[in-house]
Amino acid sequence: MPQVVKNYISMTTGHAEALMVLSWVVRYTDRGRPVTACCVLLSTRLFLLQGYLTSLFGNVLLLGCFVDKQEGGATAVQAIGAAANYVMLAQIWLAGLMPSVAFVPLTALMTSAAVVNACKFCGAMNSGLGKNLWRGWQDFLGLLGIAMLPQAIWATCSKHHTMVPAYTASVVAVTYLVMARRQQLPEQLQGLWKDIPAWTATLLFMFQPVAQSVSNFSNPSTLEGVSMASLLLGMLGNGLMVPRALFTGDKIWFIGVGWGPLTGWVQLLSLYVAYGVTGVRYLSGFWFSVLTTLLVSISYIVLRLDSQAKGLQFPLQSVQGLFRKQSEPQYIERTM
Repeated sequence: MPQVVKNYISMTTGHAEALMVLSWVVRYTDRGRPVTACCVLLSTRLFLLQGYLTSLFGNVLLLGCFVDKQEGGATAVQAIGAAANYVMLAQIWLAGLMPSVAFVPLTALMTSAAVVNACKFCGAMNSGLGKNLWRGWQDFLGLLGIAMLPQAIWATCSKHHTMVPAYTASVVAVTYLVMARRQQLPEQLQGLWKDIPAWTATLLFMFQPVAQSVSNFSNPSTLEGVSMASLLLGMLGNGLMVPRALFTGDKIWFIGVGWGPLTGWVQLLSLYVAYGVTGVRYLSGFWFSVLTTLLVSISYIVLRLDSQAKGLQFPLQSVQGLFRKQSEPQYIERTM
């Protein structure tokens, strides 16, 4: 919300270019036109997955996973996250930094996700045609995640603009899905598809702040548009979910929420090492030290308390036990 407010102020005061820092527009063509982030080719423009769009797709993928498990609290978190990212992208679109050919399909996806997930959560897709529709939606999310992930990695790490990673991954995913439906896969590979949306969503979340961090370090002058409040709230929100991930034994969720505070610290580092136009650091050494100390201390306390509750001797044993488990995580009962 603080970032949304800051974006609104920038747009209404004639400084819409401040939104360039939000890692939607991260590269430029030879003609000076921005190469923007999306995985849709509806014209001759090439759209690459980056920044807040990556996070939005991650929210949509995890939303479907938690709705399927009827986890009310986690569902609400992902729904709010998806809505917040959509509002952010809408602001970027209104500022003229995102083309309508990318924003319109994105709006259609968000509308579909809202309707389908609401119906499933309310029990309208548990049998008959509704059950088949939900299965199709889950397959679509799996294909979307598999296409998005390699494209996000490529767009972050390479200077060459191509959709080959997304196309290749999509072909592999469709082949797998068809063979799985026909029972033509080995038994050990047959059940992998159910975890695909969760894993791809987690990895997308992990690459979203990477793109933002690269933008911060490569172009420090745009750090004026970064909201410190949003950054700290994001770190806090992820951190608060770490105990839940440890308690339920959900290693996928633990990786995602644990990565958030870490990459948030990297962005704090970018604010600390960069100087503004006045010659003053965006983040003072004092506050950087305080926030770093808090992050380390809270992480240790969480791991220590969890290990004590499980009768373990050392804090890191809690994490080791999480990854050694072979059984499915025991999810919390529906809370909403």
